[in-house]
Amino acid sequence: MSDKEFQNVIHLPERELALGHLDYARELVVNLCAHLTDEQARTKLVESKTTPMGIVRHLVAVEQFWFRYILTGGEPADDWINDPDDDPDWDVDGLSLHALIDTYNATCAESNSLIGNVDFSATAVREWKGAFVSLRWIVLHMVHETAQHCGHLDILIEQIEER
Repeated sequence: MSDKEFQNVIHLPERELALGHLDYARELVVNLCAHLTDEQARTKLVESKTTPMGIVRHLVAVEQFWFRYILTGGEPADDWINDPDDDPDWDVDGLSLHALIDTYNATCAESNSLIGNVDFSATAVREWKGAFVSLRWIVLHMVHETAQHCGHLDILIEQIEER
């Protein structure tokens, strides 16, 4: 980022700044995975079920959870989990990374549409842990969640490429 671009960005209003950071992290997810094959994207390098493809599937689920389900009160996704011990986000057998990236992009577009012109201070339709969180809280949580998983992706992909 050039000095001029930085000067333009640091003075954005809070909403534009936060949504810009979220969109940047989302783009980074897609860009990090762009050159992986399905086989590479399913590669398991840690004790958990975490794989690059599993991370993308998980990010689809959290986008749907926070923006469709919590914020607007919409219906949960078809593969919604009711049991916290059942975690299908990370099961990626039979999935295509290209198709999953398309789903992720479509889900992010849906989230942006649901956010629309909703005031940043507006509270969600559904409770989470006994509270009605604001759109501001949800967006900042999603910046954190997505950026954290970008870091995981970066490390996993570096390890995959070294094999």
